[in-house]
Amino acid sequence: MTRSRAERRASPLHRAHARTRRAGGARGPATAVPLRTPADELPLTRLLSIARLTPAQAVALGADLLAAFETRNPAPPLHPEAVRVGRDGRARLLDAPGRPATDGTDLEATAAVLDQLGVATARPVPALERAAAAARSPDGRLAVVAAILREADATGGAQARAELGRAVAVIAGDGSGATHAPAARTSAPRRRRPPRTPRTVARAAVARSWKWVLSVVVLVAVVGVEIAFLRDDISRDITAVLEAGRAEVMATDSPTALPPVVPPAPAAAGTIDAVDLRAVQPCAPGTECAFRVQVRVQPQAHPQTITWSLRVLDRCTGEVVAAPGGTATVPAHGDRLDAVVTVALPEASALAVTAVTDRPSTAASGAVPVPENGACTA
Repeated sequence: MTRSRAERRASPLHRAHARTRRAGGARGPATAVPLRTPADELPLTRLLSIARLTPAQAVALGADLLAAFETRNPAPPLHPEAVRVGRDGRARLLDAPGRPATDGTDLEATAAVLDQLGVATARPVPALERAAAAARSPDGRLAVVAAILREADATGGAQARAELGRAVAVIAGDGSGATHAPAARTSAPRRRRPPRTPRTVARAAVARSWKWVLSVVVLVAVVGVEIAFLRDDISRDITAVLEAGRAEVMATDSPTALPPVVPPAPAAAGTIDAVDLRAVQPCAPGTECAFRVQVRVQPQAHPQTITWSLRVLDRCTGEVVAAPGGTATVPAHGDRLDAVVTVALPEASALAVTAVTDRPSTAASGAVPVPENGACTA
């Protein structure tokens, strides 16, 4: 049977792997050495946990891994923890001092890594699926798997690696500038004052209150001296104050409210617009009082004769006394009449004087109280 070119290239690789495994077995098991990552590279596991890959990016990473695995002799172990992605977007395998001799584990590890790349894309990637199936086949070869990925990577590999490089640069630069914040200063504990003893509290209270006590004592002494020497005067003053209060209460309660004054006629009638009555000077009951009478009329083309009189009302008894007024003529086109009349007022506690016109129409003025603050006694 004629073998393909990929299978012929794989045979020397497998022979080299076998020699390496035999040499490693002769030397004994290798001691695990911690793998260090350069600052410009990122573990594949971290990249897959942070970024979502595109199908082209996943194929590019798989092709780089298989290419690195083919060209290394002896080849390092192929598992996600040993894969690093650089800022150029290419994946490489970390060096390891030894590799256990296994049969078929390379293909199994390759299929597992390809499965993880497919999961990171969150969508079906036919090239990855074919490569993983070839790795799991009984007669699978790494060269065949690598050839599948190289063919799929030929179209968009350059752009995918550029995108991966930018992603690695961004993610790897997250922790480069971390700084430690300085520890916060703690202030020294404040010294607490010792608690006061009861004796100290008592002394402080006495020191603050003795002035008030002395003031009260002095006040009591002064009041006592006044009572001792001025007892009679104080008694008379108290009696006078009480009597004055009683008299004021009696004087306040004795007057009764004055009834309102009802006008005997309207304020205006006919050609009379208003009647006004005012005392020339303060008046008192039982005396003669002068009043000024003013009658405002509507101007007419002919003279107007006006007759008026006064009415004196006793607001306490309701008795009305008529007092003589007068007669006067308003000339043609005149608008008012002014006159002064003297009236003898009767004796009373409260009077109200009103002017009333009898001619040409009947109108009344407002009431004038005499005296101004008169009141009726009960």
